[in-house]
Amino acid sequence: MFSLSLKEIRFFKLRYLLIGFIMFFVAALVFIISGLANGLSSDNASSIQNMNAHAFYLDKDADNRLDRSRFDEKVLSDIKDNKNLQTVGLQMLSLKEVNSDKKVDVSMMGIDPNSFLMPKVTEGSTIKSSKGPTIVADDSLKKQGIEIGDKLYEENSDITYTVVGFTEKQTFSHTPVAFVNKESWENLFASTQKVSYNAIVIKDANKELQEDVSSTIKDGVWVEKGDVIKGIPGYDAEQKSLFMMLAFLIVIAVFVLTAFFYIMTIQKVNQFGVLKAIGAKNNFLIGSTIIQVIILSIVSIGAAIGFAAILQAIMPKGIPFVFDFGLILIYSGVLFIVSIFGALLSSASIVKADPLQAMGRAE
Repeated sequence: MFSLSLKEIRFFKLRYLLIGFIMFFVAALVFIISGLANGLSSDNASSIQNMNAHAFYLDKDADNRLDRSRFDEKVLSDIKDNKNLQTVGLQMLSLKEVNSDKKVDVSMMGIDPNSFLMPKVTEGSTIKSSKGPTIVADDSLKKQGIEIGDKLYEENSDITYTVVGFTEKQTFSHTPVAFVNKESWENLFASTQKVSYNAIVIKDANKELQEDVSSTIKDGVWVEKGDVIKGIPGYDAEQKSLFMMLAFLIVIAVFVLTAFFYIMTIQKVNQFGVLKAIGAKNNFLIGSTIIQVIILSIVSIGAAIGFAAILQAIMPKGIPFVFDFGLILIYSGVLFIVSIFGALLSSASIVKADPLQAMGRAE
C-alpha cells in the first residue's frame, strides 16, 4: 500500500507538487495570521499577561477595564499589609524628552518595586524611592531613541523622571509601560491632593483574603486576569477579527482541499476500476489515497511551519509577530485533520468505481 502510494506520487510529480503547494500556502497563511494575532495580543496586553497576578479588584462600574477603575488611597489604607496583595496605579501619559522636542506616549504604572508586581529588569537598575523620580520602561522605548540616563518631563505634575532601566514584554494598549515607585506615583497627584490607585492585585487565589477585601472596600468586584485583559481597549475586537479570519481560512481549506482531492480521484476512477478487477479491495485503495494525503500534509505543513519561523526572524521589529510553537502545532493538527477529511469525502468515488466499466474503457 505504502509503496504504491509513493510510486504514484513519483509518477505524477507535477500533480502532487501543485496540491502540496496549495496546502503549503494555506497553512502558511494560517500560521502568519496566528502570529499576527499573538503579536497584537502581546503588544496590547503583555504587561497584564506577564504580571504575576491571579485577579484584580476593580470598581464595579469599570466594566472590567483597569484604566477606568479608581480607588481613593484613603480607602485602600484600610487593607491590612499582606504580601499576597498589592495596589497598582495606571495612567496614560505623554512625556517630553528634556533638551529635545521629542515626546513619547507611555502607560505609567505605579507599583511597589519590592513586590511581586515588579518585572525583571533586563538592562540597568530597578526603581527605588531614594533615587527620586525614576523609571524602568519597556525596551520598545529604545526604538524611539530613549536610553538609560535620559530624562523625561511630565508637564502636568512638573516632574522630571530619569530612565534607569529597561524591561521587556511590558506594554499596555499598544504603548510601552513605564514603572515608577509609589512615591513617584503619588507625586503625580500632588496638584489635586487626591491620590488614587486603579486596582488591588492578588498574587495567588485566596478566597478568604478576597472576601476580606470585598467586605472592607465596597463598590468593587474581583475580576480574573483573563477578563481584565479582554477589557483592555481594542483587545477583544482585534482578537475576534483575526480569529474569525483564521476560522474562515480553515473552512476555505476544507472546500479547496476536498475539491482537489475529488478531482484527482475522479481522474483515477479508471485506474481504480482496473485495480479492483485484479483483486484490489476498496480498503486498500482508500488507504493508499489516505497515505498520499498524509505524506503531502506532513511535508507541506512542516514546510509552512519552517517558513513562519524564518519569517519571524527576518520580519521588521516594528511588526508585532509572535511565533507560538504550541499554538502552531494545534493549527497544524487542525489542518492535518482537514486534509484527511477532504480525502475521505472524495473516497466515495473509489467505492463507486466499476471494474467492468474500467476494463471496457481500457480496451
